Amino acid sequence: MTAIRSHIRSYSRSYFASFLAAAGVLALLAILMLVNSAYGGEAYCDACKGEGWDPMAKLDEIGNTNAGSSEVMPGLSTAQKNRVGIWKQPLSGFNSTEAAEESGSSAESSTKSEGSEQQADSASAGNASGQKDRQIAPAKSSPEKETIVRSSAAMAMLAPIDEVSGNEILLDISENATSHIQGSIAIPYTEFMNGSAVRSMEELEEILGGAGISPEDDVIIYGECMPCGGGPAPATFVYWLMKSLGQENVRVMDGMVEDWQAAGKPISEEAAILPAKNYRAAVNSNFTADYDLVKGGSAQVVDARTTQEFGEGSIPGALNIPYEGVVTGNRIKDESRLKVAFSFLDKGQPVIVYTNTGVKASVSWFALTLLGYEARLYSYEDYWNHEQAMKNARSANAAALEG
Repeated sequence: MTAIRSHIRSYSRSYFASFLAAAGVLALLAILMLVNSAYGGEAYCDACKGEGWDPMAKLDEIGNTNAGSSEVMPGLSTAQKNRVGIWKQPLSGFNSTEAAEESGSSAESSTKSEGSEQQADSASAGNASGQKDRQIAPAKSSPEKETIVRSSAAMAMLAPIDEVSGNEILLDISENATSHIQGSIAIPYTEFMNGSAVRSMEELEEILGGAGISPEDDVIIYGECMPCGGGPAPATFVYWLMKSLGQENVRVMDGMVEDWQAAGKPISEEAAILPAKNYRAAVNSNFTADYDLVKGGSAQVVDARTTQEFGEGSIPGALNIPYEGVVTGNRIKDESRLKVAFSFLDKGQPVIVYTNTGVKASVSWFALTLLGYEARLYSYEDYWNHEQAMKNARSANAAALEG
């Protein structure tokens, strides 16, 4: 497998020139940048300090302060940090299961945390427009207790492990994987990136074709990013990427290599190598949003980042539905729970979903698409690049007038 490693230009130097001239449509892919590291720091919720916030009601929601035990769990969760740091309350009313689940949702890097099945509105603290955005608070539940039921429509996007026939090309997109499904090929999802940008169409064609994939093949994607906290986000991102290139027969495996092995199916320490093929993309821009669409006001905008990041600033008018609320363990939730998570959205309007760079937003995009929404992927970085460019242009015009 050969990959072209030449660097593309940054957005501020017109990233559109890096892609083919097919109506400039592939340039939309470049706005979605890779998240290479988890977000850290304190989990105190600045958005919780907004007008109308009821801290005592929140305390009732996240734990019983009158419980008999005040045990401090290993690795403070978001709720525990908020209790101590903001509300000056003791760490009580948490059992070990709740603490483990909450700690998994303290940063965007974890896709193993439990998600939003309860909704609450909150003012956005840090939105430059001063508008009040709506925030969906994740609810706690145990992955082991959730029964996942898939409809036929869901299985058109998610491949059950016991229904993998062996006629498909299995694509492992994990980083530094030590075991693979026997017979699968491996392309770490970072190979589809050039630094922090999606590679050009020519490069993507060469990578996929060099690995033995053609647009006519039936492909099943699986794998995870352990530095990102695990979970299906890299797989759903590669799914989005391949759909954008025109790949029709592509699905995400409904589970990880560990689930495959637990089902008694063979694994291998080595990935397979297939003969190279000719990959010719037929780019589909319907899965990607751009700045003009975001600003146009015709679409609903979903901020799929954590509540902490949302509180620090968001696209004006965005609704916060954290991406972690659509996964349970390493799997996409079933449709009944997804419908609850997205119940605030109008299915008759397009939905734009974003995270800082778009990789993790792909999980929400995937879930929305599964439910039949007209969903498009976007990045917060692209939004601020445009905002900054417009600000600089206004400053330059003002200076020219004064001169």
